[in-house]
Amino acid sequence: MSIQMYSHFHMSFPFNFKSEWMFATYAGGMEAYKWMPPDEMGTYKNIGRPIQDFRRHYFKTSEDDFLRALGQQATEYWLLKETPVTDYIGCTTYRRYLLLDRNIEKNVAKISMPATQANADKFGTKEQQEIALEYLQTADVLTNHSIALPFSVEAQYLQSQPSLYWQLFKEAIYDLFPNYRQHLTWFTHNNIINYETCYIMRRDIFVRYATELFAILENIWQNSDDNYPTQQTTSEPFPWRYPGFLGERFMPFFLYANSLKKIQVPLVILE
Repeated sequence: MSIQMYSHFHMSFPFNFKSEWMFATYAGGMEAYKWMPPDEMGTYKNIGRPIQDFRRHYFKTSEDDFLRALGQQATEYWLLKETPVTDYIGCTTYRRYLLLDRNIEKNVAKISMPATQANADKFGTKEQQEIALEYLQTADVLTNHSIALPFSVEAQYLQSQPSLYWQLFKEAIYDLFPNYRQHLTWFTHNNIINYETCYIMRRDIFVRYATELFAILENIWQNSDDNYPTQQTTSEPFPWRYPGFLGERFMPFFLYANSLKKIQVPLVILE
């Protein structure tokens, strides 16, 4: 059994480039300094071509802004269109890791570590791959711990995000996936959720998850007058990042609505 896990980058950051199953990806130069990973060295994988399928929805924005708006979704879409031949597929972002350690206290939800090369090299090891495969023998998905909110998933989202994209998100689920309609109360009546969109799942489950995610996002883009909002109307300083914020809610909803077995481990953030 094999795993391939991909970490989406938009800036230079420590990473274990010697890993045989974790890989660094990027979709293009981003931010004001136009950082571009040294792809010619073979250390980062340029996955920017497939996501251009959605460039038409962002024709008023620059290439950098388009890629900045999508982030991890660029890697997820590449994985959908260029699906690796492997048993399990994982995805995360450049500083987030699942803690795969037999000796760790499992009820710790999140751990912070300094962003040093020495700490980055602790992840992506052969032993951690073996631990992940052990977990996945009895589960469909391996992801990070859920947390309990003092209010519903929907209420928490609307505290800091514009309601427009949230309503389009729920309408897209309702219209595109009738089997999910009965589960939409998960957003309004449930307060348990795991954020961060850090996961490893069976290849067939990933293909279904990503197919549905991008069908939903495309439906939103088709029905929105402004796909790259820049005016801050809530406490969210980066309103154009809503595709990632919505994806962060769709992944745990997808697991719930499909009654998938999951094992949760602590999340490590290098910062």
